[in-house]
Amino acid sequence: MRWFVIGLILLPAQAFALPNMIRLGYVNCVTCHVSPQGAGMLNEYGRGIDDAQSLRAGEYQPTSSRFLSALSIKGRIDQDVRAVPSMALSHTPGGPYTTVDLTRFFYRNVTTLGKGFRASAVVNGENESSPRKAKPYDPTIKPGHVVVTSALLQYRPIEGVEFAAGRDALPTGINISDQSTFIKARNRLGYYDTPNQAKAFFWGKRWLATPFVFTPSGNEPAGARERGEGMIAEYDLLGRGATVAGVTVTRGTDRTGHRLVTGAYTRLGFGPWGILAEHDMTTRHLNDPRVPQGFRQQTSYAQLFVYPREWFLLAAITERLTVQRPYAESLWAFKGEASMRLSSNWTLSLRSGAQRDALSGKWTPIASVQFAAKTVN
Repeated sequence: MRWFVIGLILLPAQAFALPNMIRLGYVNCVTCHVSPQGAGMLNEYGRGIDDAQSLRAGEYQPTSSRFLSALSIKGRIDQDVRAVPSMALSHTPGGPYTTVDLTRFFYRNVTTLGKGFRASAVVNGENESSPRKAKPYDPTIKPGHVVVTSALLQYRPIEGVEFAAGRDALPTGINISDQSTFIKARNRLGYYDTPNQAKAFFWGKRWLATPFVFTPSGNEPAGARERGEGMIAEYDLLGRGATVAGVTVTRGTDRTGHRLVTGAYTRLGFGPWGILAEHDMTTRHLNDPRVPQGFRQQTSYAQLFVYPREWFLLAAITERLTVQRPYAESLWAFKGEASMRLSSNWTLSLRSGAQRDALSGKWTPIASVQFAAKTVN
């Protein structure tokens, strides 16, 4: 055991629609979120559901403040500002304890322009960046102190069809918010991975399809400015809003080479419990004569969750990562999580677990406490 981390973190609400909403018959994010992709602001119905699922279990009441009404131009603008300080404590045996202080500020805005058009943006400020660990075949983004993680122009001509263009996270299968997972961090879907893109959403009662194309945002290192295209398609197998299965494909090319990511995922919900699972396989070919044959990477994620109470979540999570030679890796991660939604504004989450390096046999224990705060319009 090389190191141990305990953190007390103040975080915003989940960045994405909770995929475990499948247990209540919500096939996708469209019902509760302004964007079909699920990230960002809730619509009025979504704010009502959000409030009803907390320990307080109140009924959502829109603000009656004249000042806020004027600020929103009579409901045309939805916006919020969030301050997110965090602290983590780490210790290496034989060395001193160290602390890392990180403060993030979020400004989110959705402006209705009329005739089906709207503009949305998320601007983040931080005192210290936290990029993922770079790999020889996958350099990391080194952002500045201010990061625009989303800036979109969206158009919904009719219900069931939407087009969007701008900067954003690429669409994903099960849309989990933990960006340290292998299926996020190792597939260029982390916190700072927000390329410029154009995408379309087509959905019906039992299905959703999202084709997209993307180009570099400019934040990436020069050699890793990837461009490409992809597609996500999913279907409710039994037609009861609780058995969604989907497939994903993403192809990208940059100066270092190209990659093809294919995956399958499922979201299953049965009353108080359910299962989230995804498996992705990446084939990489580098412009490097030392690796002429390319190599494969596989990431897996499985979560079994249960709600003893509507506001109280328990989950068991297993992850798997394998990378072929010459960059051989074999990692397992096991996590247990308890989350309590005390109100629509406050959530307390506890997580503990361990990561095992199958090649070296070493275990890395991890524990964290998260206290999430958000505003409700």
